Amino acid sequence: MVAMASFLPPALSKPRFRVFAIGQAVSIVGGWVQQIALSWLIYRLSGSVFLLGVSGFLTQIPFLIFSPFAGALTDRVRRVRMLIVVNCVLASLATLLAIMAAIGVDDVRIYLAIALCTGTATSFETPARQSLLSIIVEERALLPSAIGVNSMMFNIGRIIGPTIAGVLLLRLPESWCFALNALSFGAIIIALVAMRLPDPQPVRTDNRKGIALGETITYLTTHPAARYLLPTVTAIAVFALPYQHTMPSIAASFFDGNASTLGLLMSSVGAGALVTAVVLAMQSGSRVQLIVVRVAPFIVALTLIAFSQSRNLTLSMILLAILGGAILMTSASTNTIMQQSVPDAWRGRVIGVYVMSFVGMAPLGNLMTGAIAERFGIGPTLAFNGIMILLCVGITQFRFAANPAAMERLKTDLGS
Repeated sequence: MVAMASFLPPALSKPRFRVFAIGQAVSIVGGWVQQIALSWLIYRLSGSVFLLGVSGFLTQIPFLIFSPFAGALTDRVRRVRMLIVVNCVLASLATLLAIMAAIGVDDVRIYLAIALCTGTATSFETPARQSLLSIIVEERALLPSAIGVNSMMFNIGRIIGPTIAGVLLLRLPESWCFALNALSFGAIIIALVAMRLPDPQPVRTDNRKGIALGETITYLTTHPAARYLLPTVTAIAVFALPYQHTMPSIAASFFDGNASTLGLLMSSVGAGALVTAVVLAMQSGSRVQLIVVRVAPFIVALTLIAFSQSRNLTLSMILLAILGGAILMTSASTNTIMQQSVPDAWRGRVIGVYVMSFVGMAPLGNLMTGAIAERFGIGPTLAFNGIMILLCVGITQFRFAANPAAMERLKTDLGS
């Protein structure tokens, strides 16, 4: 047992985190099953690729609008209670989807509205869940491993969930997939109750009422992690993440491929991200993260530029694996550093701004990349995006290097 434990991520040494990981893994798989089934249902009812894009946009755009407020709310209320309530809301929305599909509702607008509501609820769930990780693992030093395990579960779910959805949709209507997701939320709700986490009323850091978003912005402008790491994450979200949504066009135009080619390309991304997540999950402490956030963004930019020029399928799959891993390294390490370098009373607000910068900015990047690619072609657009990342990261890194006091403060905050 001891030998086996040495091969497990350090965060999984904590019984509470093992319970949380099991519940979260079940919920993630259920979420992917619903996402695939909802896309299939919308396309089956409308036959419109455009509405598929609208569905994805409505699911993601709430992160841009609501995440900072959700993060602030997380610091104002009991976090465990908030997370249970939000998961109950998500379960109710999945149940509503199942009922609508089962009774044969064919108005796509209803499903788009539920997609928007689901995205809004998830934008509140993410900061609440992330802010609990340090409490669940009990030791701040285990936070990098916990975030790595969380990323690992997400990427495993990205592989297993669509597979389950594909098998179910071959034999059953979409309503069964939605019902399965509704049931999957029971796993994380049971885990949250079973862990018996301390859930005290947070101590306010100010005497103001409400969210006080301006206070959060003022605080972050003085914080090194936010000033020098968030711009990089935002650049990755706007210029790198859109490649995923252009992959069908890439498969057809770069390789004259079909759905099988698309599957190979997307699997390469997932494999690279999964391997990276496992590596990050095995880490403890912040020394590695401080190195990664300085190097990984340049790897993202250079790999994206190289991929834009490649017309060899094998080489492109290798580049995509590297790209997927480098993006995850950048985002997960930034998340870890920001959480570890702020007091617990500020964690929800900081996570909310991080989620807005990374997840929330992605829809805007998708629209921009799609518009440019429509005019100039997907290859030149991806190369342009890679160059923009190089410029943004280069400027940010130069500013960071010119302020050694900021690095010293960050090391002090991280205890490294």
